[in-house]
Amino acid sequence: MIGILLIKAAQLFLGLFAVSLIYFAITPGQGLLELVKFMALSLGISIVFLLVYPRLRQVRKGDQVAITGSMPVPFASLLGFTAIALSDAAMGEEVKVRLGRGSEAVGMVESYEGLLSPPKIRLVYEVKE
Repeated sequence: MIGILLIKAAQLFLGLFAVSLIYFAITPGQGLLELVKFMALSLGISIVFLLVYPRLRQVRKGDQVAITGSMPVPFASLLGFTAIALSDAAMGEEVKVRLGRGSEAVGMVESYEGLLSPPKIRLVYEVKE
């Protein structure tokens, strides 16, 4: 599964790249160096987007999150330890999640989504019904 963040960054890059090509095509007297500069600008903006977007978006209700234990589990989302966020949260805040078996738990946001991984949540306690 390709991360949503990677897809959005690719869409942003392609959009900016298209604008660069259109500008190059309709502006008389532009050399190839100008096109290369605009392409570099497009790539730079896309990289900044990859770094900044997860921190601005944080964890939102309905996001799929990876569950980690007291010791981080590498590739937890690939092993199926995922849940759905039931509330919004920022780094270090508590977030209520629904586990795969239907029960609810509360966890702390440890990291935001990465290029190919969902946000990571460390479970604090499970809500008893």
